[in-house]
Amino acid sequence: MSRKLRFGLIGLGEIAYSSTGHVFRQTANAEMIVGMDPVADIAASYEAAFGIPCSTNLEDVLNHPDVDAVVISTPHNLHVPLGIQAARAGKHVIVEKPMATTLEDADALIAACKNAGVLCSSKEGSVRYQPATAKAKELIAQGAIGELMATEVTGASNKPPNYWTGGYTGRVQTSWRKSKFESGGGVLIMNYIYDFYRLRYITGQEITRVFAEFGTYRTPVEVEDFITLTMRYTNGAIGTWMASSCAPGASKAGARGTKASDNRIFGTAGQIVFDNNDLLVYTDNEVEGLTPGEWTQISFPQQWGDQAYVVYFDKFAEAVFAGREPDIPCEEGRKTLEVLLAAYRSGETHEPVTLG
Repeated sequence: MSRKLRFGLIGLGEIAYSSTGHVFRQTANAEMIVGMDPVADIAASYEAAFGIPCSTNLEDVLNHPDVDAVVISTPHNLHVPLGIQAARAGKHVIVEKPMATTLEDADALIAACKNAGVLCSSKEGSVRYQPATAKAKELIAQGAIGELMATEVTGASNKPPNYWTGGYTGRVQTSWRKSKFESGGGVLIMNYIYDFYRLRYITGQEITRVFAEFGTYRTPVEVEDFITLTMRYTNGAIGTWMASSCAPGASKAGARGTKASDNRIFGTAGQIVFDNNDLLVYTDNEVEGLTPGEWTQISFPQQWGDQAYVVYFDKFAEAVFAGREPDIPCEEGRKTLEVLLAAYRSGETHEPVTLG
């Protein structure tokens, strides 16, 4: 590719500092050239760490003649207003997950990008580039598990009190994670949005009905720290979820059930289990690389996390230069967001919610 897609970063907090800046050092088709954050110390420290000019002025990004696209890494409720400003300035838009906190806002961002003729993508879709995700989708297409019957997602963490005011790095002191208005929700929307997208992508099935119960048990916040839900897929398959950010002992190495997330897919002819960085696959069918009637372990390189983001940015750049839709347009982010918001509505009303 003759040149790289040039990005401006809006918001230089935890994810930009601990992940995005390092990812851009590995991309072949994309580069970051300028950044901004409203907190002067944060902007200065990012500039020192990553060697790009950073300021507290949004216009330094939006009016920069060399910026082709932006990455928005701010409190969730600011994704859309900042994304709309960027689109109107003629910049392509990538938003961190979730793309919005309401469907109305999601629709407004999608419309603004279409009107401006720029591309828009929501970053939770990067999970599709994880090797295990891609392989699971391939195996299902080959008939390894037959017809989808059910999915199961379980996960537990025990976020320390200072997470809610400073994230895991403590680099930025803020309270937005505690606020339902600013964050959109707790452990479900903050952490398990990736799993929702992954299962939608792998199975090819949409979620049509959700029933959820949640509560806030050990955390002084407005959002949930424990949630369970059941759901129904387009083809009639069912799904269960249980997720927590307040489970005592979850962070202790060696304890049973300490993995951040388990995804399991049940079919009429087999199962696929996401086991840390491996896939465990059982099938009754004849599928290349698998033994019928046995479990097969498939392992992948340990650096899959960053590499998925590298591929995500490179693929987005390819789409821009080719003048086509990105692999993960914001319409996909909206579909996932709709499920999450339906779960929250169900938990508030104690009634199942039908989508669509």
